[in-house]
Amino acid sequence: MPMPVLIVLIALLFIHYLLAIFTIYILMRDMGLVKAMIPWNLFILLLPIIGPCTYLVYRKFTKKK
Repeated sequence: MPMPVLIVLIALLFIHYLLAIFTIYILMRDMGLVKAMIPWNLFILLLPIIGPCTYLVYRKFTKKK
């Protein structure tokens, strides 16, 4: 594997890691520890970048006032 591709892959995974931690923190603060958060948790962790962004967009449109 060429070196630039490896560096980009490492950077992408690092960004996903930070974004996933942040999003799961928000998810736990919003829902608490309930079984309903398990699918969101798996979605956030298993889909790099797209999973956390999807939850953040979902949260923005469904946030209770």
